[in-house]
Amino acid sequence: MEANLAHTVSVEYRSNISFKIFNYAAAVLLMGILVFPLLDVIGRPLNFFPIRGNTNWVQHFTLWIAFIGAILATFENKHLAVASVSIFKIQRGKKLAEFLVGTGSLIILMGLAKASFDLVYYQYASPETIGGWFPLWLAQVIMPAGFLLLAVVNLTRTSVNRKQKSAILVAGLALFLFFTLIPASTHYYLLTPFLIVLIVLTFLGLPIYIALGGVGLLLFYAAAIPIAALPAETYRIITQPVLPSIPLFALAGTVLANGGAPGRLVRFVKAWTGWLPGGAAISTIFGCALFTAITGASGVTILALGGLLLPILLAARQQKDFSIGLLTASGSVGLLFPPSLPVILYGVYGFVAIDRLFLAGLLPGILLVLILALFTTYKSRKAGNQKEKFDIREIMTATWAARGDLLLPVVVVAGLFGGLFTLVETAAITAFWALVLETVIYRKIKLFKDSMKIFLETTVMVGALLIVLGLASGLVSYLVDEQIPLKATDWVQQAIHSKYVFLLMLNILLLLVGALMDIYSAIVVFVPLIVPIGMAFGVDTAHLGVIFLANLELGYLTPPVGMNLFFSSLRFEQPLLRVWKTVIPFLFIFIIWVLFITYVPELTLLLPQLFGR
Repeated sequence: MEANLAHTVSVEYRSNISFKIFNYAAAVLLMGILVFPLLDVIGRPLNFFPIRGNTNWVQHFTLWIAFIGAILATFENKHLAVASVSIFKIQRGKKLAEFLVGTGSLIILMGLAKASFDLVYYQYASPETIGGWFPLWLAQVIMPAGFLLLAVVNLTRTSVNRKQKSAILVAGLALFLFFTLIPASTHYYLLTPFLIVLIVLTFLGLPIYIALGGVGLLLFYAAAIPIAALPAETYRIITQPVLPSIPLFALAGTVLANGGAPGRLVRFVKAWTGWLPGGAAISTIFGCALFTAITGASGVTILALGGLLLPILLAARQQKDFSIGLLTASGSVGLLFPPSLPVILYGVYGFVAIDRLFLAGLLPGILLVLILALFTTYKSRKAGNQKEKFDIREIMTATWAARGDLLLPVVVVAGLFGGLFTLVETAAITAFWALVLETVIYRKIKLFKDSMKIFLETTVMVGALLIVLGLASGLVSYLVDEQIPLKATDWVQQAIHSKYVFLLMLNILLLLVGALMDIYSAIVVFVPLIVPIGMAFGVDTAHLGVIFLANLELGYLTPPVGMNLFFSSLRFEQPLLRVWKTVIPFLFIFIIWVLFITYVPELTLLLPQLFGR
């Protein structure tokens, strides 16, 4: 879940010169990631490519944006974290917890900086370049520099006083020297006690990316493997060819969320469905599904659309508890639809063709929307829901007003499934069209006045995500080297002999994972473990991906810590216990849906087979 669910951050630091430098650097990098693929799209028909090594440059811009975004996310206090101390408002021992978390963060970030420096040192002798002239090692310098800056900003931005900060610095340096100087023969014996310490610190609020980095360092350290292997794996995963699509789709979602897209989409769906029984509720489901697919984040949907849709539902005489439950559930409905970021990430980590995975998720996603629509229609009729008049003029007006937004899914589908563009090029066209839409056509965003705020929001989101993915990949690399997935597969095959029992056990495991972890961390940690097991039982990789993502959608609604529950509590200013009660009917619907798509693979695999994917 996210660290800042119930935390307001001061923005005084935004006038700080260092913050402004990072913000402007992020803006330049984002524009590079946007413009370079567009140049390829324009140049391909002309067989003219003006920038040598275009793709390689974009991949390394993504590396830089990951670290600069992580630094800005530290300024903004928006890193993914369990943060049980702040969420449950436990005041006892808060100062001690902050001291321990601060010290642990400092040690781990310094360790990651040291490991990254070793990587750059090894790379220095290599003749590899970007674009035929820029030394590769120089592009990698952002890694040791980034981790050091993260350590500094993390220490300066902590809420403890100056005396406690000095104590954290002294303790952190002392422990760092301890780990550096003790004999290698003792490293193995430190593994278990310090892993326990890391688990405790994580539940006290240690950011997930630091926890993952700490676990990776400990494992490589105890196994006498050079710790440079951890940042090497981080570098490898962040510079993968498809990863630049993440900041680009995130930019498109941020632009639309800050512009008028939420209002236009709500009006469009309401005009087409408001006259039906339960029209307001159906509008909510379809509107949230569209917006979640574009932004790739259920929390953004609840926060952006919740304030617009709740008054509409109440005006249609829907009960308040039912309306809050519907909005909470609908927040994650679109996660299987293009261009959802979780689907792209699963494709990367599960080694599944991303277009095939989107095709596999399409019918299950539509099925969920239809089930929810039927349920809300039934509830609305029972409650005497007020329908709106069928107004063809409003339908035409609303459709025309949303014409630009409705082109976005067409662009994505044509790009992904039509073979016209690569995934990154599709993402770049989507982001460019979103910018044109909101700045030129609708003029909801002032390009020079609002652009830095939008770039900041995008970079913070991307940085907080990519730094988790990068450091989790180091941990996954260790597990693969130690043949943990293979051993887990052997153990599961010995313990479970039925494919259907395995799928049931998998659903239970993923339900717990979805309730306790954010979707991005769950993907990078668990996908490399479950894919080999699923393949051993003959489960299609795309089907397994849909099962995985559907379970995490369900986990978002599962008390006590499903992420959507916290967003709804925050957005609608309701106690968590009341939000829990509102989602119970929808929880049962999601459970039935997950079981159906698990045991009826034909639904998932029909479209990939029809399209020959």
